Amino acid sequence: MTDIDRVLISGAGPVGCSAALYLAQNGIPVTLAEAASELPEDLRASTFHPPTLDMLDDLGVVDQLIGQGIICPKWQYRDTREGVVAEWDLGVLENDTRHPYRVQCEQYKLTRIMVAELEKMDNVDVRFRTQGIEAAQDDQGVTLTVETPDGQDELKGRYLIAADGASSAIRISQGIEFPGLTFPELWLCTSSEYNFEDHFEDLAPIAYIADPNFWFVFVRVPGLWRLLLPSRPGETADSLVSDETVQDRMHQVCPIDGDYDTFHRTAYAVHQRVAETYRKGRIFLAGDSAHINNPLGGMGMNGGIHDAVNLSEKLVRVWRGDADDREFDKYDAQRRPIAIDYVQQTTLRNKAMLEETDAEVRKATHDEMRATVADPAKARKFLRQSSMINALDKANSLA
Repeated sequence: MTDIDRVLISGAGPVGCSAALYLAQNGIPVTLAEAASELPEDLRASTFHPPTLDMLDDLGVVDQLIGQGIICPKWQYRDTREGVVAEWDLGVLENDTRHPYRVQCEQYKLTRIMVAELEKMDNVDVRFRTQGIEAAQDDQGVTLTVETPDGQDELKGRYLIAADGASSAIRISQGIEFPGLTFPELWLCTSSEYNFEDHFEDLAPIAYIADPNFWFVFVRVPGLWRLLLPSRPGETADSLVSDETVQDRMHQVCPIDGDYDTFHRTAYAVHQRVAETYRKGRIFLAGDSAHINNPLGGMGMNGGIHDAVNLSEKLVRVWRGDADDREFDKYDAQRRPIAIDYVQQTTLRNKAMLEETDAEVRKATHDEMRATVADPAKARKFLRQSSMINALDKANSLA
């Protein structure tokens, strides 16, 4: 075996770490390059869906994740006027998954668990302060140019997985287009120790609150409630995270005496984009480098982990000689349509439902939800869809 006999992975987020762990556990040498000096305490994604938990179980890390998170067997769709419209019980999926619940746990906890496992393995080289900036390839392998504190360097391998985020330098270096849209409004994410469950009757750990003028989302993580809220016309990123705006918005959610203590606040633009291809020769896109969507439904990180496992399965088969390079064509054929036809459309529909202004449309939607919850067969069908089980089945049926 030569130094080139390895898979290069750029980006040590949940997607890059999942791919690295899968490959390394199957005997494939991996170099995992991360731009940051240490794993960032990234608070973006926090919802792990049932099939993702099954995958993490297969990787041997799900028990640690659950130990640092919150098991959520139920989630809600609520209305500011009507209260609870529908409470979804994931227990109806008991025959569809080994984990019929969501787990709420910040994504950085998963990457710390995974990197700790990777650093125990002899066939893994984890490199921090190593930022992939461009890539080239030939018939034999891939060269990843990286920026380090000592200047530029080159890493070589047989294949390269670009898990380097929405602004992927590798995707850009390959000339792969990233078409889609950016919403005109910014979104605010903040967190607080305040006990919102004392003021919202029967509040589930995950609750989507619909309102034509001011929708918001509650997500419980250990010790904190996270809130997701939209901006108003004319607000900038700086104004949205200001004390005045944050306090005003949170008091609109739940008026209290005095100010809220918040532990983080982030304003960010929201996009819906899918790369024109997930594969260019020996270079593959996965996670946010391949697709980004609004966070309503918690599908971005989960879809990225599904990418990582799907691709890694194929890399193992080709590496071992059980399949030729045509196996890689299935990766794009299976995962890209799911991002376009399933994840993108579902997250857009979730946003539209929360902010619907037509009273008759809202009533019809709520009536349909209540009828679905009341029918176990319909509830299971809905939850297979919202939990991404149907998406995986559909992907596996393609190509």
